[in-house]
Amino acid sequence: MFRGCLLKTRGRTHTTAEKFLLTQVKEAFILRKGQIGAKQAAKELNVSLASFYNYVAGTDLPRMEVLKAAQEKWGTKWKLLDPSEIVLSRKADSPEQYVFSFLKDLCARDVEVTKVGPKGESALQVTLKIRFPA
Repeated sequence: MFRGCLLKTRGRTHTTAEKFLLTQVKEAFILRKGQIGAKQAAKELNVSLASFYNYVAGTDLPRMEVLKAAQEKWGTKWKLLDPSEIVLSRKADSPEQYVFSFLKDLCARDVEVTKVGPKGESALQVTLKIRFPA
């Protein structure tokens, strides 16, 4: 069977806006690659080196988080969008657990252990009843 006339394309075709953004990403990333090197640039954007080279080649469009990182760290201005308005920051302010305000008012008498029992060979199941002050 002759299959020479069939060309396989990868994924869907890009829209005009995506092609414009691909070109802009390619230019910005080539510039940064020339300044600090591909390995350092990929590290700054928190992407793999292979992904960075795909962006430089213009074959792959970066996620919004990558575009936002390039905007914040490199001062790149994207003409069609502002990733800082689209992507919300997911990092917590501090690594410690947040304390809920209602937990400050709890006393030992408000917590009652209602059930204690084994849960498998290496676990213990404890059920608590907590009364929250009004």
